[in-house]
Amino acid sequence: MKSLRGRVPEELGPAFGRILNRDLFLFLLDVEVKRARRYQNFLCLIFFRIKQCSKDHNEGGLETCYQALSNFVKEEIRESDIIGSLELTQLVALLPYADEKSGDYVKSRIEEALKYYEFESKGFEITIDQVCFPVHGTNTMDLIKNALGAEPT
Repeated sequence: MKSLRGRVPEELGPAFGRILNRDLFLFLLDVEVKRARRYQNFLCLIFFRIKQCSKDHNEGGLETCYQALSNFVKEEIRESDIIGSLELTQLVALLPYADEKSGDYVKSRIEEALKYYEFESKGFEITIDQVCFPVHGTNTMDLIKNALGAEPT
């Protein structure tokens, strides 16, 4: 078996490639929901939404904000958690085996850490929402509908 050394640039670090595209993330979400139902476990989804507040301070643009947020999320959650991109303005983290209380703790910890980032000074606001299985839905579609219909906090 050939070595992968030298094929991935070293500066990308170990978190490179941890953000899944929409289709792959939704597939894995469905697998995890079925697993949670079968083994009577919990799971939690934490949604990160980027909202452009001001066009005056759009120095870096939406892509720069998205990249900074994705790097932040990769640093703040466990390696076993799954991060997906639903669109350029939304990231979602799937926390397997996390109940609502654990999700609340992670959400509050991330909200506290976000205060030290300069998203607002660049004209962007980050909102975080949470939905949990089986509290907010017992199948994949219910969870997605509840998450997308949730009011940003």
